[in-house]
Amino acid sequence: MDGYTQIPFPGNGDIVYIIGVIHKSKFFPFYIGQSSRNIGRFGDYVSAKFSASTDFKVGEAVRYLMKKNYEVSIKYKESENKTMEESQLISNYKEKFPLLNDLKGYDYRKSDEEDERNKIHNFIDDYIRKVLCNDSGC
Repeated sequence: MDGYTQIPFPGNGDIVYIIGVIHKSKFFPFYIGQSSRNIGRFGDYVSAKFSASTDFKVGEAVRYLMKKNYEVSIKYKESENKTMEESQLISNYKEKFPLLNDLKGYDYRKSDEEDERNKIHNFIDDYIRKVLCNDSGC
């Protein structure tokens, strides 16, 4: 069946995941998360509703990267202790990569959507310069 991506059916709801950019055949993480909804969590990022700060932040970052013709991918695994694993991953990766996790959230009732979108785009532009261009030039 051409055009379909196959994924294993989840046996557990708890996962940890890393969202990153594939560049020059390498994976560069920019966001780390955890969920008890397994891969259903990824749909929240596709929707990217402004009323949900993290959903908007991650979803907008993904859209912006894809608009710039970068391939975005997700690595995930089931977890017995998703919160601890997420924390360890963030701690390990933030030494090498700027993470969207560190971009401050907002109160959607008091914030301007375009201002928040610009903050995300600026973060991603810096990420591209510091991580992707630093690795292989742009």
